[in-house]
Amino acid sequence: HPPSSFLKQWYQRRVRAFQEALDAQPSYSSNLSRSMALVLDEFYKDLRTVGISAVTGLGCKNFFKEVSSAVKEYYEDYIPHLEEVKRIIEKRKEDEMANQLKKLKVDRGEEVQLDNNMSDPAETTNLPPSFSNYNDSDDDNSREEVQYEDSSVAQKSFDRFLSEVP
Repeated sequence: HPPSSFLKQWYQRRVRAFQEALDAQPSYSSNLSRSMALVLDEFYKDLRTVGISAVTGLGCKNFFKEVSSAVKEYYEDYIPHLEEVKRIIEKRKEDEMANQLKKLKVDRGEEVQLDNNMSDPAETTNLPPSFSNYNDSDDDNSREEVQYEDSSVAQKSFDRFLSEVP
C-alpha cells in the first residue's frame, strides 16, 4: 500500500462512524448533518486523490500521471459532452425562434404554413384554423374608413384644444 492509502481508509472509517453517531441521535440537527455528510460523500466519492510527501516528494510521478489522465478525460469525454449540450440548446433556441416567428406572422396576418397535425402542409393561410373559412371581401375598405374616422376624431379634438387656449 502507498503511504497515503491509510488516509483514505481512515477517512472512510470516520465517515461511517460519523453516520452511525448521527443515526443514534434522532433530531433536526442530526438529520441536517446527515444530509450534508451524504452530499459531501457523494462529491468526494469519485474524486481522484494522490498522496504526495512534502518532505521526500514521493508521489509526484503519480500526481502528474493523474493530471495527464484528467486532461485526456477532459478532451475525450467532457468537451464532446459539452458540445452536444450546446447543440441541443442551440436547436431548442432555433425551434423556439421559429415558433415565435410563426406566431408573429399569424398575428400580423401573413401567410404561414400549417403544421402537419392541423391540415395539409402544402396549404397556407393567414388566419388561425378556426377562422380559415371566414372571408371578408371589403376588408380593405373598412381599414380606410377606420383610418378616416380616427383622423376626423383627432382633428375635432385638436380644434377643441385650440379653442380653449387663450
